[in-house]
Amino acid sequence: MGKQRKTVADSQNPGTITKTKYNKIKNGMTYEEVAKIIGGPGEALSEVGEKGDEFYTVMYSYKGEGGLGANANFTFQGNKLHAKAQFGLE
Repeated sequence: MGKQRKTVADSQNPGTITKTKYNKIKNGMTYEEVAKIIGGPGEALSEVGEKGDEFYTVMYSYKGEGGLGANANFTFQGNKLHAKAQFGLE
């Protein structure tokens, strides 16, 4: 049996996001690409559908570096970034 490769998405550290990291993230990226840029898996806030389905949708939240309450949310549909939003990132 081969060793399983650990990914950023498997990390116990949820990661934090800066404005610079946020600006690197573009619609169409996969969840794995986004988690690698940020450095952690984030926290799943909502999930709709069944994993593997074309319209399976998950929203992840990341604590932000910046002012009080700084954060960013990313919505993936079919494992492609569909929408992103941020508040107070620096």
